[in-house]
Amino acid sequence: MVACSGPHEAAREHVVARQALQVWSGYEGYLESRSVRNIMSKLSGTATIIELAPEGATVGPGDLLVRFDSAQLDRDLLRLEKDYALAASDLHSLTNAKLPLEVRDLEMRLLQARSEQAAEDQFLEDSRGLLAEGLIAEAEVRKQGDKVEALRLQAANLQQQLDLTRDFLHPEMVERARTTALAAAQELALARMQLSNCVLQAASAGVVLLKPITVAGEYRTVRVGDSLFKNQPFMALPDMTDLVVHLDVPESELAAVRPGQAVVILPRSFPDLRLAGRVESVGAMASSRADRPAWQKFFHVVVALQEARPELRSGMSVLCRVLVHDEADALAVPRAAVRWDENQPWCRLAGGARRELTLGPGNDQWFSVRDGLQAGDRVQLP
Repeated sequence: MVACSGPHEAAREHVVARQALQVWSGYEGYLESRSVRNIMSKLSGTATIIELAPEGATVGPGDLLVRFDSAQLDRDLLRLEKDYALAASDLHSLTNAKLPLEVRDLEMRLLQARSEQAAEDQFLEDSRGLLAEGLIAEAEVRKQGDKVEALRLQAANLQQQLDLTRDFLHPEMVERARTTALAAAQELALARMQLSNCVLQAASAGVVLLKPITVAGEYRTVRVGDSLFKNQPFMALPDMTDLVVHLDVPESELAAVRPGQAVVILPRSFPDLRLAGRVESVGAMASSRADRPAWQKFFHVVVALQEARPELRSGMSVLCRVLVHDEADALAVPRAAVRWDENQPWCRLAGGARRELTLGPGNDQWFSVRDGLQAGDRVQLP
């Protein structure tokens, strides 16, 4: 705990006075990034590493993390680009040339059939006139009538063929060609996305952390030449610009720790480094710890750092000193002056009289006095 300076002390006695009093409680904890990105392969099947950022490297947005072998994808991409170009060309020629020409051909044939039918209809009318005058036989008129009927059926058939082609056959052919082109475009887009996934870059600043995984029967971190499966996390990228401290507060001290309290953070690796922080959250549920008896309960507390330092690393052990009491005008008495009878604190005045005390919070040098003393009283020291 941190002691605060007090008034001038005479030998073996002390004049009680008002002063600032702070009480700090210490807790062990560890640093962790608030945001940790897991890096994994997004390629279908296996992916072989050909370039890898080293463990512990500090990277910024856009820096290379890993590059996978893309030789097979490059070949697939060429084939799919050709397939898409052909499918798109087929759709374009179908809708702009082949189908319009087919419709035009049917329209011309229908027009010709109707023209022939009209001519034969006129000839039939003329034949009937000649039959009435007895100039031709009735069989010739019937034959001409059969010919006219055949031409009428032919024209009707061409009209039906034209209608069905326009309404059903051509839309179905266009839809099939459009679907083929769309499927080719989707496969091409997927291949391009897969190719882009061959290069993984940092989305934010952080420090490269390689995770041990099972590779070729070994449990280790990855290296160049290893093959990885899709969605297999092998690297983490903690954002070291936004750090928090995780610590456990004993149940008996929970009432003294609240969100917003000031914290001084002391990394074990850098004893001279002092970092400022604030209590961010206090857990709502008590839990046990594996290294303590089951009856001891703790509450999880998160402390947010108010500054980032390049030497800090995720997982570092730290000591957190939490300001649990801050009194600007406390009536303070030295701890050395306080004596105890069981649970009752008391002190002896300079004249020898005993004075029972009611104490408030204290640190390793001072107690705040709630009752029993006044400013100016002189108390004996051991």
